[in-house]
Amino acid sequence: MIPERASNTAEVASAPLGLLSIEAACRRAAAYAGAVDGLETLPLFLLPGRTLARNIEAAHACPPFAQSAMDGYAVATGGGLLPGTVLAVVGRVAAGQAGGPITAGAASRIFTGAPLPPGADAVVMQERVDVLDGGIALRDPVRAGEHVRRMGEDVTPGSLLVEAGIRLDARHVALLAAQGLAALEVRRRLRVALASTGDELLAPGGLPGAGTGIFDSNRPMLLGLLARAGHDVIDVGCVPDDPASLAGVLASLADHADLIVTTGGVSVGEEDHSATALARAGGIGETLRIALKPGKPALVGRVGAAAYLGLPGNPVSALVSWSLLGRAMVGALEGRPFQRPLGLGVALAGPLLRKAGRTEFMPARLATANGEPMLQVLGSTSARLRPLVDADGFVEVPAHVASAQSGTRLPFHAFERLLAP
Repeated sequence: MIPERASNTAEVASAPLGLLSIEAACRRAAAYAGAVDGLETLPLFLLPGRTLARNIEAAHACPPFAQSAMDGYAVATGGGLLPGTVLAVVGRVAAGQAGGPITAGAASRIFTGAPLPPGADAVVMQERVDVLDGGIALRDPVRAGEHVRRMGEDVTPGSLLVEAGIRLDARHVALLAAQGLAALEVRRRLRVALASTGDELLAPGGLPGAGTGIFDSNRPMLLGLLARAGHDVIDVGCVPDDPASLAGVLASLADHADLIVTTGGVSVGEEDHSATALARAGGIGETLRIALKPGKPALVGRVGAAAYLGLPGNPVSALVSWSLLGRAMVGALEGRPFQRPLGLGVALAGPLLRKAGRTEFMPARLATANGEPMLQVLGSTSARLRPLVDADGFVEVPAHVASAQSGTRLPFHAFERLLAP
C-alpha cells in the first residue's frame, strides 16, 4: 500500500523545520516495498544471510533429557547431603550412555552431557570430592538440582524458535540444528539494480578527467554492500544527467528488479532529474525532506514491480541514507518490519559544536581514556571519504543538540554493525 502524502503525517509536525524524522522517513520508504514472492529450500549450512520464510516452532525439548553440566558424580540428595558424607560409587555414565538407578548412599561417575541416572537429582563436581577406595567423600554440602541441565530448560516444545522475516546467521543455524532440522524455506535473493547519475562521473579504472570529471565512488561502494548482503546485483553503470535517459533505464528495469537504486539528482536543482525520470517511466513516488545530515533529500517510490530509492550524490550522504532508508526498504522486501539502527552510548573525548536542527551522523574514531572508550569526532562533511576510513563508525548527534561537552554520551554506530548485511 502506498503511503499518504508526508505532509499529512504526525511525524512531520513534530520534526524540526518541518522535516521528516528519520523514523518517519524510513517507514515511508518501506511502505513502497512489499515482501517479494518466491521461496527456496536450503540446507542449514547455506542459511546464513538468508531470510526465513515461515515461523519455526520447537518440536523437541532442549536439552531432551536431564543431563550433567559437569564432570563429576551423580547423586541422590534426598533432603540434602552434608560435607564428609561418604558415598559408594556404583556406576559410570558417559555422554550417549544410559546409567543404572541411583539410591541413597550411592553415586555414579558421570561426564558432561551424560543423562542423569534414574533417582539422581544433583551432580557433584569432581574437584569437590575426595576419592576413596570404591567411593567418594563430599567436601561441601550438596542440594538437589546442582550442576544439572534440566530437560527443556533451554527450549520447550511448541515455543517459537525463529520468527519469519529474520535474517539468519550461524546462531540460528545452531539452534535449528539442535532440533534435528536439515533444511528450511527461505525467501529468494533480492534482485537489486544500481545506477549512478551524473555527466561528471568517470568509471573507475579509466583516465582522470581534464578538470571536469570525477571517478564514481558511490556505485562501487554500494555494489560492495549489496554483494556482501547476498543480493543478486544488477550493475547498470553511469547514466547521464538527462531525464529521458534515466527514465528509459528505470522503465527497462521495472519488471526485472525488486529494488532500483540510483545516486544523485534527488534534490531540487535544475540538474536534478530523478523525480522527473521516475514519473516519465510510469512510476510514482515522493521526495522526502529528512531531518538528517548528511542526506537531507531522498526520493522513494515504485516503478512497475520494483521499489525505487533515489539517494543523494555525495558519497557520505549516500552511505548514511542507504544505511537507514535502504535497509528499511530491503527489510520490507524481505518480509521483516523496520528496526531503526540503535547506537551504543559512548562518551565524547572532546567538546562538540555544530548547528542544531537535524540529526547528524559524524565519522568518529574510538579511543580510550583511563581504560574507558571515548569518541574522537573527525569532522562533518558529506563529500569527504578519507574520514570514513580513519573512523570506526558514526556518532549520532540528535537534532536538538547544538553543543556537547567532553564526556557527553552520544549514540555510536560501529561500521561493522551499521554496514552489516
